[in-house]
Amino acid sequence: MTRHLMHGTPRGLGSVITAAVLVASGCSPGGGAEPESDEERKDSARSGPEYPEGPFAREGTFGQHKERELGFEVEAVERYDDRTVLRFITTAAGEEDEDTPDAFSGGILSRTPVNVWLVDPVGQRLYYPARDDDGDFIGSAELPYTVIAGAEYKMEAHYPRLPDEVERITVITPGTTGPFTGIPVTDADGPREIPTEEPPHYRHVDEGDTIVPVVNDGEVSDGYGWNLYGITEGTAVQKDSSAEEEKIALNADVLFEFDKADLADDAEDVLKQVVAETRERADPDKPPITIVGHTDGKGDDEYNQQLSEERAETVHQYLKAELGSAYEYKTEGRGSSEPIAEEGGSDDEEARARNRRVEISYKIKETRVTTELTETEKNSEDQADGGAIAPPAPFREEQGKVVASGTASSRRVSYKLEVLPFFRDGAYLVANLRITNTSSDTDLNVVWDGGFKNDDYHGADFGGFSVIDPETDIVHRAVRIGEKGKRDDRHYLEAEGYPWLKGPGTTNDVSLYLPAPPPGVTSVTFDAGAFGTFEDVPIE
Repeated sequence: MTRHLMHGTPRGLGSVITAAVLVASGCSPGGGAEPESDEERKDSARSGPEYPEGPFAREGTFGQHKERELGFEVEAVERYDDRTVLRFITTAAGEEDEDTPDAFSGGILSRTPVNVWLVDPVGQRLYYPARDDDGDFIGSAELPYTVIAGAEYKMEAHYPRLPDEVERITVITPGTTGPFTGIPVTDADGPREIPTEEPPHYRHVDEGDTIVPVVNDGEVSDGYGWNLYGITEGTAVQKDSSAEEEKIALNADVLFEFDKADLADDAEDVLKQVVAETRERADPDKPPITIVGHTDGKGDDEYNQQLSEERAETVHQYLKAELGSAYEYKTEGRGSSEPIAEEGGSDDEEARARNRRVEISYKIKETRVTTELTETEKNSEDQADGGAIAPPAPFREEQGKVVASGTASSRRVSYKLEVLPFFRDGAYLVANLRITNTSSDTDLNVVWDGGFKNDDYHGADFGGFSVIDPETDIVHRAVRIGEKGKRDDRHYLEAEGYPWLKGPGTTNDVSLYLPAPPPGVTSVTFDAGAFGTFEDVPIE
């Protein structure tokens, strides 16, 4: 089985999910073994994962112009004083040598492995391979275009030094192999061995030979590590969370009556949840808790500014009364100066509603990793605190049986979507999907806007897919890299180059990373846009 990891760029938090879901030709349960009960899955989760010793190897498709199967094996992830080194082995599958530069595009053999990434699913950080001051990749040098089938190529890529507490990491490849989860991080014993001898010319390489390319050994800076942010949405609350900071946007129409700054009757239910989560997650030693009011663009600037300040102060007073004196606060209003949705269009009313909000942000306490649920977390009403996350996922050789499927079509292309069991990897939920081109004579050349995308996620090819927590109806969307507005503001799981396999009858396995629902949630609803909605998708 092969899978495809996705990465790309969103441009907003997205709209609040409505009750209506566009369903295409329906969805049906798939075959396979009888699923575990909720209690059996909870017992399994509490016992903690068992990590295999390896080998950590899969085959996948690499290359958008001439697809080729390639074996990829993670040999080791080593932590040194000044860097982290990923050592891996690639082998060209099949019987023919490959002599095109695009055969392994994205960087594996004929190019340096610049798109092999490390993800810390607990610390919620992404690490890119580093470059030196001249912009050259640090790690294995480029190989000749011709790659000998059956020969092993021992490669390495260098990254910023992983923190000491990181014991396991996820490795992401630019092909269809999917994530290599649960890879152990070892502390190196002694200095690094740096390959400096040129490997033999490809004409002198035979099947079974091991090739070790020269390594460019530059200084690794810390500029190649980025925070990962999860996006969750509810009717009243939207959250943008990383391992370091929580940003909560509260719908002002739920909190306040029209043009008022006094709390509405239903506001307390929402604010009680915010207080509980803030008490659980906010670090009082890293002040302040910031509260910012925003309005829509109607009315004059002076009035909007005053209303935004008054609403922020109302929320401030509620939090302060409930949380006590352990926290410091900063309160301000910004009127209509920072909209998150463009007003004046066909969806003007919805856009204005999204812009009317109160945002709360704070630094988060140190993440707690757990395999057991506290008494509070066992109570489904309190599971939304998100204070505890799962350990890194063990390496998976198989992805399980199909649990549901649906079909859809567009632009002379017909699709079949199959849903496999999902699993947790630290703070994330990995959604496993299989997409097949069921057309008779048409290639998959584009990602279909109506079936995969979402208007509020213009840069995300799979922005139309999401997971819904059945306990809370909170929607979880694909994980984003870095801070909004900076160059890395993008979904790290968008399908760059998707689809890898385009022809009629071909199948691409897809892995989506989303924020995980709270501990104890053992199944979710998967909203697959035009393919339909799939209930009770198990989390293994």
